[in-house]
Amino acid sequence: MAIDAITSTFNAPSADQIGSRQDSLDRLDFLQMLMAQMRNQDPMSPMESQEYAAQLAQFSSVQELTAIKAALDESLSMNLLMTQSINGNLAAALVGKTVRAQNNAIEIASGSGADLRFRLESAATEIQVTVRDANGEVVRTLTMSPKNAGDTALNWDGRDADGNRVPAGSYTFEVSAKDADGAEVAATTYVEGIVTAVNYAGGAVTLTVNGHELLLGDIISVTSTTEENSTEGGNSSLNG
Repeated sequence: MAIDAITSTFNAPSADQIGSRQDSLDRLDFLQMLMAQMRNQDPMSPMESQEYAAQLAQFSSVQELTAIKAALDESLSMNLLMTQSINGNLAAALVGKTVRAQNNAIEIASGSGADLRFRLESAATEIQVTVRDANGEVVRTLTMSPKNAGDTALNWDGRDADGNRVPAGSYTFEVSAKDADGAEVAATTYVEGIVTAVNYAGGAVTLTVNGHELLLGDIISVTSTTEENSTEGGNSSLNG
C-alpha cells in the first residue's frame, strides 16, 4: 500500500517582522524554532527525543556563556575606570615633586649640557656612553673610569665629537659596560627631574619631566623635596 507524502506549510515571517526582532535569539525564539522543527519533521524518520534535549542543553549553555561574558565585560570596564581614576589622582599628586623614571631621553637647551644617569647591576671596568640625536645619529661617544655597582652619572657638556655645541633639542643615550673579565654588565638608564604637568590622553596618564612625557608606570622613585638628588656614585666628569 503506497503512502502519500505528507507535506506541511510553514509560514515564514515577513521582512518587517524580521526587522523588528532583536538580532540575538532568546529562549522563547529557540523553543518556537524547536516546535516548528518537530511539526515539520519527516514522519518516516522522526528525531529522537535525546536530540531535542541535546539541542536545548546546547542553547542553554550558549546563553549562560553569553551572560557570563557580558558580566565580565562590565566588570572589566568598571575596573578600567577605577584604575584610570586612581592613576589620575596619583599622577596629580606628583606635580612639583622630583621623580626618577626609567628612560634614556634628555633635553638640551642652547649652550647647556646634561647628566646622563644610569644604574650598573655589578662593577664595571669599561663603560661607554653613546649620545644620539633625534634622528638616531651618533653625536658623541664618552668613556668613564671603572665604577662599582649602583647609581652613577656622567656629565655631558653638550658638545659633539668635534667640540662644537650641539643644537638645542631632544637626545637619547645608551650605556655599554663590561667587567674585568670582559663580560657584559647590565646598565639601566634613567632620568630625574621635577614633574611640571600631568597629561591625560586616550585613557593614558603621562607626566611631563624635563620637557619629556613619561609614562606613570616608568616611575622608579619619588622624592618629596624639589631639590636635585645626587646619585650614589656621584657625578663623573667625561673622558674622550
